[in-house]
Amino acid sequence: MLNKMIMYAKLAGVYVKGVCGFRHRVYDLQFVFVPEDKTWYIDMPWPGDRYNLAMVAGSDRLLKFLDKSGEKRVRVLVRPSRQRLLHLGSKGYFECVKQESALLRGATYQVNGLEGFSHDIWICPVTLTVLGHYPKYIYVKLMMENIQP
Repeated sequence: MLNKMIMYAKLAGVYVKGVCGFRHRVYDLQFVFVPEDKTWYIDMPWPGDRYNLAMVAGSDRLLKFLDKSGEKRVRVLVRPSRQRLLHLGSKGYFECVKQESALLRGATYQVNGLEGFSHDIWICPVTLTVLGHYPKYIYVKLMMENIQP
């Protein structure tokens, strides 16, 4: 019982840090595919159930698409924004535009500017621990070097 309370206290701390944190920076994020689960996960410290970190409902398709080398790891730079930043396209970023969101149900985004990928993606409420909110625009750039095992 005490262990469960400690775990939930840590989880609450992670959410508070995400919601209160600086929201206008570039985030360096890594994702990993776990063959046993046949599932992509964000690679970050997490005190809760790892399945809360699973990438599903289109996000998994996006990661599979971005994993051109087949290494089962993807590293991206993510820049959230309240306004459209068209100049980032020339810097290698593609755009995700929020279609709908609900605090506890996640958000759906339309992916633009990524040739060969035409699916919407859903991001779960764990996003709030990283970005602090569901931004109107999310700009993503695939990083090919320095992927950490």
